[in-house]
Amino acid sequence: MDFSQIFKKLTAKHCAFIGIFFWATAFVITKVVLKEVDAMSLGVLRYFFASIIVIFILIKKKIPFPNLKDIPAFIFAGFSGYAGYIVLFNIATVLSSPSTLSVINALAPAITAIIAYFMFNEKIKLIGWIAMGISFCGILVLTLWNGTITINKGVLYMLLGCFLLSTYNISQRYLTKKYSSFSVSMYSLLIGGILLVIYSPHSIANIPNISSTSLILIIYMAIFPSIISYFFWTKAFELAKSTTEVTSFMFATPVIATILGMIILGDIPKLSTIIGGVIIISGMILFNKTK
Repeated sequence: MDFSQIFKKLTAKHCAFIGIFFWATAFVITKVVLKEVDAMSLGVLRYFFASIIVIFILIKKKIPFPNLKDIPAFIFAGFSGYAGYIVLFNIATVLSSPSTLSVINALAPAITAIIAYFMFNEKIKLIGWIAMGISFCGILVLTLWNGTITINKGVLYMLLGCFLLSTYNISQRYLTKKYSSFSVSMYSLLIGGILLVIYSPHSIANIPNISSTSLILIIYMAIFPSIISYFFWTKAFELAKSTTEVTSFMFATPVIATILGMIILGDIPKLSTIIGGVIIISGMILFNKTK
């Protein structure tokens, strides 16, 4: 089987789905590893191992270093899509279920569009604003289901992470106009890994204390939901005619993550997650129809 020929035939939609599928597995696998490893150490180790792999790939492929003037953009991508996002994501995973967090993550297309609206003056139709209002009601269901005004901290952390991920989407659209998707994803990930190690170097010292099972799962996350997932995600932006053509696939994340959570963790979604999730996803599907 000639994988190179298959790869050349992939469309933006194919690449986006591959990226989303492996991304969804991280919601469940992270929950498993966090039973033994703290959130910060997990984030650092995941991208520490990923960065080592990326360095070998960059050297073997002889990928040229980005232009100095574009380094700030790569640092921003490394922080928003990797370092900052993964720390918030891991903390949120401690506090909430994979199904709930994956639903919140599905808001990224709308948040991306809002950022593009203010930064690039990209228009959003009235129905688009109504759709986002519907999704916001879904968030209220998730956070205020018990009738209290105490907002679920896991949801808040995930919302912040979702905002960072949305700014990362914007940066990918900019960088892939100047560099290949491979270069953008690899250098962004490497910079994100470096930022994490600088922020928490003591996390590396925890490796000898981690079980072999958890290490295998961390290495899995370093390869599949990190290197492979982000590569195909960036490739999708390179091939797509518009940003929403790619980000709309994030609607599939809650479905995949929920199914995997039920199979692997026995995690049955709460009624608030089901109702809130349906409202959020309905709003996002309506939003996507406006683009």
